[in-house]
Amino acid sequence: MNIKYGLSTSLAALMLTSITSQANAQDVDSDGANELDVIVVTSTLRAKNVQDVPVTVSVMGENYLAKADIHDATGIAINTPGLSYGEFSPGQASFSMRGVGSADDGAGLDNSVALFLDGVYIGRGAGINFDMFDLQRVEVLKGPQGALFGRNTIGGAISVVTKPPSDEFVAKVAGTYGNEGIARAQGMISGPLSDTLSAKVVVNHRSHDGFVRNTLLNKDVNNENQTSARGQMRLSLENSDWLVSADYMEDKREDTGRFTFVNGNFDYVGVTQALGAGTKQTTASPIEGFTNRKAGGVSLKGDIDFESGKLTSITAFRSVETDWGMPSVGAPLGGGYDLAAGVYGLDVMDGINEEVDTFSEELRWTSDLEGDINFIGGLYFFTEDTDRTEQFSIQRNTAATGQVIVGNEYTRTENKTTSYAAYGQAQWDIDEKWNVAVGGRFSHDKRDYVASAVNCGMSEADRSAAGFANFAPCDGVGGSLRVIAETFRAPAKESWNDFSPMASIQYHANDDLMFFATVAQGYKSGGFAGSQGVESAATNPVNPESVTNFELGFKGDFFENKLRFNLTAFYMDYKDLQVVRFGPVPSSPFGTFITTNLGGADIKGVEIETSWYVTDQFTLSANYAYLDTTINDLVINGVDASGKNLRQAPENSLNIDADYEIPLNNNYGSLNINVHFSHVDEQRMDYLNDATIINEINLLDARIGWTSEDETYEVAIWGKNLMDKGYVAHSYVIGPGVAGVWGDPITFGVTGTFTF
Repeated sequence: MNIKYGLSTSLAALMLTSITSQANAQDVDSDGANELDVIVVTSTLRAKNVQDVPVTVSVMGENYLAKADIHDATGIAINTPGLSYGEFSPGQASFSMRGVGSADDGAGLDNSVALFLDGVYIGRGAGINFDMFDLQRVEVLKGPQGALFGRNTIGGAISVVTKPPSDEFVAKVAGTYGNEGIARAQGMISGPLSDTLSAKVVVNHRSHDGFVRNTLLNKDVNNENQTSARGQMRLSLENSDWLVSADYMEDKREDTGRFTFVNGNFDYVGVTQALGAGTKQTTASPIEGFTNRKAGGVSLKGDIDFESGKLTSITAFRSVETDWGMPSVGAPLGGGYDLAAGVYGLDVMDGINEEVDTFSEELRWTSDLEGDINFIGGLYFFTEDTDRTEQFSIQRNTAATGQVIVGNEYTRTENKTTSYAAYGQAQWDIDEKWNVAVGGRFSHDKRDYVASAVNCGMSEADRSAAGFANFAPCDGVGGSLRVIAETFRAPAKESWNDFSPMASIQYHANDDLMFFATVAQGYKSGGFAGSQGVESAATNPVNPESVTNFELGFKGDFFENKLRFNLTAFYMDYKDLQVVRFGPVPSSPFGTFITTNLGGADIKGVEIETSWYVTDQFTLSANYAYLDTTINDLVINGVDASGKNLRQAPENSLNIDADYEIPLNNNYGSLNINVHFSHVDEQRMDYLNDATIINEINLLDARIGWTSEDETYEVAIWGKNLMDKGYVAHSYVIGPGVAGVWGDPITFGVTGTFTF
């Protein structure tokens, strides 16, 4: 079957979504045996059966996260059709949902898909790549979620829900060992400290060797070493519940594993071919990249119960510090490289140090009235302080002298974001079959911004005159890269207001079948583009994006709850795209990155989720997304890009799961066999450069696990990318070149878990 064009017509008969296999014991309830479980989510800020929510929600529970070996944000994307993942630096996530995403990771702009950790907004992509061990569930909400979740949920939202401290003592340890130096050690202890007080501590460590071969340095690069910890303390009183949470993560990687390519078929540029990087999972650069990241936060959540409802308060502080450097395209750019003479040409080195501090406070009232009308209302306050310095340098590479900096320039952006919001949503149960909901959110966003740039080829006198006296990073460095066309320090400020409404109607044909229609608007805040070498580009505000989303769908359980089939069709009117372009500027041979509002897009699609409880032991599930995106009125650098697809918007994406449980005789426990297949169509990563189109991705994973009768012991053998497909995870234009990042090769290993 032709996957790209045949899926949309064949899935209705085959289809089976990941909802059942994605639920865990704490998320489900069942009225009896031999039927699909009920999955409870909090997507509408109330605990509800996912089948009663007029929102497209993909749910991954604890069991599914373990079986699919999901331990970071990339795993969430791979297992969620319609959700795409990219990175500007390793671990610095940039999600796209239904084709709505962000390409600028600068200090003055935000992501289009927001992530929440226990209700706390995490705005920066660098702060979300924490470990997924001991989670309760992950909810992926598709489409704009502005009414309840707020700013920058224009594409959707990802809600990560941890497991709170338990009322009974429980502990768990897990260890993993695999090829490519894969090693993970995880532990959890939870239990009561008194009748009203309980606590939990979770620790994680994971590492792997590099799997990308640097043919020039003759070594493997792209290794990872991450350690994280999470602690919680819960106070449960008669009419209130209080949860204090703290988490911390350190992530270190020695190289980015980038490579230069012309298209997704790995047609390499001449320099790279000459250096021997012509096969999958290879790169070539005399400069090694690195990433060091620290992230963490603390929060206090309180729920106070009243006769008429519940008052919730969430107070949180989070911080992220990132330090990374990388060659621009993963291969020398020329400059007269001569391998026989030990001359490796020139590399452009990009180095960034970024510190981000955020504070948020949310007050929410959730009514619990006996009548037909209930509502949710709240107030929200958010601040973010970002200080980001970016270095551009040219390095001449020879075997005799190593890397010598011959040009050096810096930009600095200081951004303070302040956001206020008020929101509400009311639901009216007209009768037993019909209900309607209306809501909206008013937001006010303000940015105070300072952009700086300095060309280190200037004399000390010239730098002093420009306000950069004694600029230490420039000391002892001569020459100019000329990426920075101007030297300046310029302040700017701007504010925006938005109202994002929503309305939905539901019809319950019976207890197991619900039809819904929803219209909602989404809003992504405006801001200022980052790392600009031209004052006018750095201080010119970028206006907000907006999207209006129309959805029709149904959710149904059939054949005595043995078959679940959910279908959603949607149309989105996407306006004022925040487009990143690399354009020419005066006095610069390379140009600079410029982010502006250009054009709009029409987005149409269908999403199918289904599960089939074949037998007591055998469940089939699948998840499918079809996406049709068309750009309108988009002209970049004088080139009309209208009619092309959006970035990170594959036409077809699909997951299929087969899960087989085998009870063993004589109380020897049970075996579980899980097979997972995922497919993603080719994706455009840049509107003007077809070299950034990456090929389709097909991945096959499998796992065989044994669990003891009392569920104390578990041992699993697993394999990922079993067909050993060489694929590009994502790509982008970076300065004068096109860079790609390799996806993981075939990996396999064993995981052991002991619960007591």
